[in-house]
Amino acid sequence: MKAEGPQTPAIDRDRRKMAMLIGVGAAMSPLGALGAAARAAAPIKAIAFDAFAIFDPRHVIAAAAAALPGRGDALGRDWFQAIFADTWLRTSAGRYWPFIDVAAECLDSVCRAADLSLSPEAQEQILAAFSNLAAWPDVKDQLDRLRTRGVRLALLSNLSEAALRANTRRNGLDSYFEAILSTDSVRRFKPAPQAYGLATAAFKLRKHQIGFAPSAAWDAAGSAWFGYPTAWVNRLAQPPQPGAIAVLTGPDLRVVAELAGLPG
Repeated sequence: MKAEGPQTPAIDRDRRKMAMLIGVGAAMSPLGALGAAARAAAPIKAIAFDAFAIFDPRHVIAAAAAALPGRGDALGRDWFQAIFADTWLRTSAGRYWPFIDVAAECLDSVCRAADLSLSPEAQEQILAAFSNLAAWPDVKDQLDRLRTRGVRLALLSNLSEAALRANTRRNGLDSYFEAILSTDSVRRFKPAPQAYGLATAAFKLRKHQIGFAPSAAWDAAGSAWFGYPTAWVNRLAQPPQPGAIAVLTGPDLRVVAELAGLPG
Protein backbone atom coordinates (compact mmCIF):
# COMPACT_ATOMS: atom_id res chain seq x y z
CA MET A 1 0.00 0.00 0.00
CA LYS A 2 2.81 2.43 0.88
CA ALA A 3 4.53 1.80 -2.46
CA GLU A 4 1.48 3.17 -4.26
CA GLY A 5 1.58 6.53 -2.48
CA PRO A 6 4.03 8.35 -4.81
CA GLN A 7 2.02 7.22 -7.84
CA THR A 8 -1.27 8.71 -6.65
CA PRO A 9 -0.75 12.28 -8.03
CA ALA A 10 0.15 10.86 -11.44
CA ILE A 11 -2.87 8.60 -11.41
CA ASP A 12 -5.08 11.53 -10.44
CA ARG A 13 -3.63 13.63 -13.26
CA ASP A 14 -4.30 10.84 -15.75
CA ARG A 15 -7.86 10.55 -14.54
CA ARG A 16 -8.38 14.28 -14.84
CA LYS A 17 -6.95 14.23 -18.38
CA MET A 18 -9.25 11.37 -19.33
CA ALA A 19 -12.29 13.19 -17.94
CA MET A 20 -11.30 16.30 -19.87
CA LEU A 21 -10.83 14.39 -23.11
CA ILE A 22 -14.22 12.74 -22.75
CA GLY A 23 -15.88 16.10 -22.11
CA VAL A 24 -14.14 17.78 -25.07
CA GLY A 25 -14.90 14.85 -27.34
CA ALA A 26 -18.57 14.97 -26.43
CA ALA A 27 -18.71 18.71 -27.12
CA MET A 28 -16.89 18.55 -30.46
CA SER A 29 -18.38 15.38 -31.91
CA PRO A 30 -21.97 14.14 -31.88
CA LEU A 31 -20.86 10.61 -31.12
CA GLY A 32 -17.16 10.73 -30.18
CA ALA A 33 -15.76 9.02 -27.13
CA LEU A 34 -19.17 8.70 -25.52
CA GLY A 35 -20.43 6.78 -28.54
CA ALA A 36 -17.75 4.16 -28.03
CA ALA A 37 -18.62 4.03 -24.33
CA ALA A 38 -22.31 3.53 -25.17
CA ARG A 39 -21.53 0.67 -27.51
CA ALA A 40 -19.44 -1.02 -24.84
CA ALA A 41 -22.08 -0.61 -22.13
CA ALA A 42 -24.90 -3.00 -21.30
CA PRO A 43 -27.49 -3.16 -24.09
CA ILE A 44 -30.26 -0.58 -24.09
CA LYS A 45 -33.61 -2.37 -24.10
CA ALA A 46 -35.92 0.65 -24.25
CA ILE A 47 -35.88 4.36 -25.14
CA ALA A 48 -38.04 7.07 -23.59
CA PHE A 49 -38.30 10.21 -25.72
CA ASP A 50 -39.07 13.72 -24.68
CA ALA A 51 -41.93 14.95 -26.87
CA PHE A 52 -39.85 17.65 -28.57
CA ALA A 53 -37.24 15.13 -29.69
CA ILE A 54 -40.09 13.71 -31.80
CA PHE A 55 -42.28 16.76 -32.50
CA ASP A 56 -41.11 20.19 -33.65
CA PRO A 57 -42.00 22.78 -30.96
CA ARG A 58 -41.34 25.75 -33.23
CA HIS A 59 -44.96 25.56 -34.39
CA VAL A 60 -46.00 26.78 -30.94
CA ILE A 61 -43.81 29.87 -31.18
CA ALA A 62 -45.04 30.45 -34.74
CA ALA A 63 -48.64 30.35 -33.49
CA ALA A 64 -47.79 33.06 -30.94
CA ALA A 65 -46.05 35.12 -33.61
CA ALA A 66 -49.12 34.92 -35.85
CA ALA A 67 -51.34 36.20 -33.04
CA LEU A 68 -48.93 39.00 -32.10
CA PRO A 69 -47.75 40.49 -35.39
CA GLY A 70 -44.55 42.48 -35.28
CA ARG A 71 -43.46 41.31 -31.83
CA GLY A 72 -44.59 37.72 -31.84
CA ASP A 73 -41.26 35.98 -32.51
CA ALA A 74 -39.48 37.52 -29.54
CA LEU A 75 -42.51 37.30 -27.26
CA GLY A 76 -43.12 33.72 -28.35
CA ARG A 77 -39.60 32.72 -27.37
CA ASP A 78 -39.88 34.58 -24.07
CA TRP A 79 -43.16 32.86 -23.36
CA PHE A 80 -41.81 29.41 -24.22
CA GLN A 81 -38.88 29.86 -21.83
CA ALA A 82 -41.16 31.23 -19.12
CA ILE A 83 -43.31 28.10 -19.23
CA PHE A 84 -40.44 25.83 -18.27
CA ALA A 85 -39.11 28.19 -15.62
CA ASP A 86 -42.57 28.11 -14.06
CA THR A 87 -42.77 24.32 -14.19
CA TRP A 88 -39.49 24.08 -12.28
CA LEU A 89 -40.73 26.58 -9.69
CA ARG A 90 -44.00 24.75 -9.22
CA THR A 91 -42.30 21.37 -8.88
CA SER A 92 -39.83 22.74 -6.32
CA ALA A 93 -42.66 24.30 -4.32
CA GLY A 94 -45.03 21.33 -4.64
CA ARG A 95 -47.59 23.47 -6.49
CA TYR A 96 -48.26 21.36 -9.55
CA TRP A 97 -50.54 22.61 -12.28
CA PRO A 98 -51.19 20.91 -15.64
CA PHE A 99 -48.78 22.03 -18.33
CA ILE A 100 -51.39 23.73 -20.50
CA ASP A 101 -52.61 25.80 -17.52
CA VAL A 102 -49.04 26.87 -16.78
CA ALA A 103 -48.65 27.80 -20.46
CA ALA A 104 -51.84 29.88 -20.38
CA GLU A 105 -50.80 31.72 -17.23
CA CYS A 106 -47.35 32.47 -18.64
CA LEU A 107 -48.86 33.68 -21.91
CA ASP A 108 -51.02 36.16 -20.00
CA SER A 109 -48.00 37.29 -17.99
CA VAL A 110 -45.75 37.85 -21.01
CA CYS A 111 -48.46 39.76 -22.84
CA ARG A 112 -49.19 41.97 -19.83
CA ALA A 113 -45.50 42.77 -19.45
CA ALA A 114 -45.43 43.83 -23.10
CA ASP A 115 -48.64 45.87 -22.68
CA LEU A 116 -50.51 43.64 -25.11
CA SER A 117 -53.80 41.85 -24.83
CA LEU A 118 -55.04 38.67 -26.45
CA SER A 119 -58.62 37.73 -27.15
CA PRO A 120 -59.76 34.42 -25.64
CA GLU A 121 -59.97 33.05 -29.18
CA ALA A 122 -56.37 34.01 -29.95
CA GLN A 123 -55.13 32.50 -26.70
CA GLU A 124 -57.01 29.28 -27.40
CA GLN A 125 -55.48 29.09 -30.88
CA ILE A 126 -51.97 29.52 -29.52
CA LEU A 127 -52.39 26.93 -26.78
CA ALA A 128 -53.96 24.46 -29.22
CA ALA A 129 -50.65 24.40 -31.08
CA PHE A 130 -49.24 22.08 -28.40
CA SER A 131 -51.63 19.39 -29.67
CA ASN A 132 -50.98 20.08 -33.37
CA LEU A 133 -47.25 19.54 -33.74
CA ALA A 134 -45.50 18.10 -36.79
CA ALA A 135 -42.98 15.31 -36.38
CA TRP A 136 -39.37 16.03 -37.29
CA PRO A 137 -38.50 14.64 -40.75
CA ASP A 138 -36.25 11.81 -39.54
CA VAL A 139 -38.62 10.40 -36.95
CA LYS A 140 -40.35 7.53 -38.74
CA ASP A 141 -37.20 6.11 -40.31
CA GLN A 142 -35.29 6.15 -37.04
CA LEU A 143 -38.17 4.76 -34.99
CA ASP A 144 -38.49 1.96 -37.54
CA ARG A 145 -34.77 1.16 -37.09
CA LEU A 146 -35.12 1.00 -33.33
CA ARG A 147 -38.28 -1.05 -33.37
CA THR A 148 -36.84 -3.49 -35.93
CA ARG A 149 -34.01 -4.18 -33.49
CA GLY A 150 -36.51 -4.88 -30.72
CA VAL A 151 -35.99 -1.65 -28.78
CA ARG A 152 -39.10 -0.70 -26.82
CA LEU A 153 -40.27 2.91 -27.16
CA ALA A 154 -42.19 5.42 -25.05
CA LEU A 155 -42.87 9.14 -24.82
CA LEU A 156 -42.15 10.85 -21.49
CA SER A 157 -43.17 14.48 -21.43
CA ASN A 158 -44.45 17.39 -19.38
CA LEU A 159 -47.29 17.67 -21.92
CA SER A 160 -50.60 16.06 -21.08
CA GLU A 161 -51.39 12.55 -22.24
CA ALA A 162 -54.19 13.98 -24.40
CA ALA A 163 -51.77 16.33 -26.20
CA LEU A 164 -49.23 13.56 -26.69
CA ARG A 165 -51.82 11.20 -28.14
CA ALA A 166 -53.18 13.94 -30.40
CA ASN A 167 -49.69 14.50 -31.79
CA THR A 168 -48.95 10.81 -32.31
CA ARG A 169 -52.27 10.34 -34.12
CA ARG A 170 -51.72 13.42 -36.28
CA ASN A 171 -48.35 12.10 -37.42
CA GLY A 172 -49.25 8.43 -37.77
CA LEU A 173 -47.04 7.36 -34.86
CA ASP A 174 -49.60 5.66 -32.61
CA SER A 175 -48.21 2.18 -33.16
CA TYR A 176 -44.60 3.04 -32.29
CA PHE A 177 -44.94 3.79 -28.59
CA GLU A 178 -45.99 1.20 -26.06
CA ALA A 179 -46.39 3.85 -23.37
CA ILE A 180 -47.44 7.51 -23.39
CA LEU A 181 -46.16 8.95 -20.12
CA SER A 182 -47.23 12.37 -18.88
CA THR A 183 -45.88 13.99 -15.74
CA ASP A 184 -49.52 14.67 -14.82
CA SER A 185 -49.62 11.17 -13.34
CA VAL A 186 -47.01 11.99 -10.69
CA ARG A 187 -47.72 15.73 -10.40
CA ARG A 188 -44.05 16.56 -10.82
CA PHE A 189 -42.53 18.10 -13.92
CA LYS A 190 -39.17 17.03 -15.26
CA PRO A 191 -36.42 17.19 -14.09
CA ALA A 192 -37.94 15.81 -10.87
CA PRO A 193 -36.81 12.21 -10.24
CA GLN A 194 -40.45 11.12 -9.91
CA ALA A 195 -41.06 12.27 -13.48
CA TYR A 196 -38.12 10.36 -14.94
CA GLY A 197 -39.10 7.34 -12.88
CA LEU A 198 -42.25 6.95 -14.97
CA ALA A 199 -40.19 5.11 -17.60
CA THR A 200 -38.69 2.57 -15.19
CA ALA A 201 -42.19 1.80 -13.92
CA ALA A 202 -43.70 1.53 -17.40
CA PHE A 203 -40.96 -0.61 -18.92
CA LYS A 204 -40.29 -2.56 -15.70
CA LEU A 205 -36.59 -2.18 -16.39
CA ARG A 206 -33.65 -0.73 -14.51
CA LYS A 207 -32.28 2.73 -15.26
CA HIS A 208 -29.19 1.46 -17.08
CA GLN A 209 -31.40 -0.51 -19.47
CA ILE A 210 -33.41 2.56 -20.54
CA GLY A 211 -32.05 5.27 -22.79
CA PHE A 212 -33.52 8.75 -22.51
CA ALA A 213 -33.72 11.09 -25.51
CA PRO A 214 -34.21 14.71 -24.39
CA SER A 215 -34.44 17.74 -26.65
CA ALA A 216 -33.38 20.48 -24.22
CA ALA A 217 -30.12 21.09 -22.39
CA TRP A 218 -31.78 21.10 -18.95
CA ASP A 219 -33.54 17.80 -19.72
CA ALA A 220 -30.27 16.22 -20.85
CA ALA A 221 -28.73 17.26 -17.54
CA GLY A 222 -31.71 16.02 -15.54
CA SER A 223 -31.93 12.61 -17.19
CA ALA A 224 -28.20 11.99 -16.81
CA TRP A 225 -28.31 13.01 -13.14
CA PHE A 226 -31.25 10.65 -12.66
CA GLY A 227 -29.08 7.83 -14.02
CA TYR A 228 -30.39 7.21 -17.53
CA PRO A 229 -27.96 6.62 -20.39
CA THR A 230 -28.76 9.78 -22.32
CA ALA A 231 -28.72 10.66 -26.02
CA TRP A 232 -29.35 14.38 -26.31
CA VAL A 233 -31.20 15.14 -29.55
CA ASN A 234 -29.91 18.69 -29.81
CA ARG A 235 -31.78 19.74 -32.95
CA LEU A 236 -31.60 23.47 -32.24
CA ALA A 237 -27.87 23.59 -31.35
CA GLN A 238 -28.28 24.61 -27.70
CA PRO A 239 -25.24 24.96 -25.46
CA PRO A 240 -25.02 22.35 -22.68
CA GLN A 241 -26.31 23.10 -19.21
CA PRO A 242 -23.49 24.38 -16.96
CA GLY A 243 -22.30 21.65 -14.62
CA ALA A 244 -24.10 18.90 -16.53
CA ILE A 245 -22.67 15.43 -17.04
CA ALA A 246 -21.28 15.02 -20.57
CA VAL A 247 -23.70 12.88 -22.61
CA LEU A 248 -23.92 11.49 -26.11
CA THR A 249 -25.11 14.38 -28.29
CA GLY A 250 -26.21 14.78 -31.90
CA PRO A 251 -28.48 16.91 -34.10
CA ASP A 252 -31.05 14.21 -34.89
CA LEU A 253 -32.29 10.76 -33.90
CA ARG A 254 -29.20 9.01 -35.22
CA VAL A 255 -27.66 9.76 -31.83
CA VAL A 256 -30.41 7.68 -30.20
CA ALA A 257 -29.67 4.78 -32.54
CA GLU A 258 -26.01 5.10 -31.54
CA LEU A 259 -26.93 4.92 -27.87
CA ALA A 260 -28.96 1.78 -28.58
CA GLY A 261 -25.95 0.19 -30.30
CA LEU A 262 -27.32 0.26 -33.84
CA PRO A 263 -24.75 0.49 -36.64
CA GLY A 264 -24.27 3.93 -38.23
